[in-house]
Amino acid sequence: MGMRKLRDKVSTPGTIVGKDFIIEGDVKGTGSIIISGTVKGNGEIDGLVELVSTAVWEGDIHTDDITIGGTVKGDVFARGKLEITGSARIFGNVSGTSVSVAQGAMIDGTMKIHDGTGLVDQSDSKSAEIASNKSQEELNKSFEEATSF
Repeated sequence: MGMRKLRDKVSTPGTIVGKDFIIEGDVKGTGSIIISGTVKGNGEIDGLVELVSTAVWEGDIHTDDITIGGTVKGDVFARGKLEITGSARIFGNVSGTSVSVAQGAMIDGTMKIHDGTGLVDQSDSKSAEIASNKSQEELNKSFEEATSF
């Protein structure tokens, strides 16, 4: 399921950030973007974001739909679908109107399902802390290893 269905929504390839690229600064735009490299900044994308397994994003991401297969250190807010693949490593909170998490994914934060307006009513939301058996020191080390070149 997952990534293929979100990719089918994209009519044109959009923007591709290669594995050897580093973007420092906020990213804003409309359309689809596929990240294989590193982004150090916040993102406001009207469209689909795909972070492949080699991608590293340090900052918050606000987008319509997103598939995460890489590493994120920051919060992720999807106005639509949020798909987390088995290779994902997320150090922050995640939310979307539809959330799927594959086996093997690691999330150090909270997960919320919202109604798409950006306002989360605690009485209606599903919220779950994703527990990890790793200590904070191990999580920090994992993040540093994942983001070192």
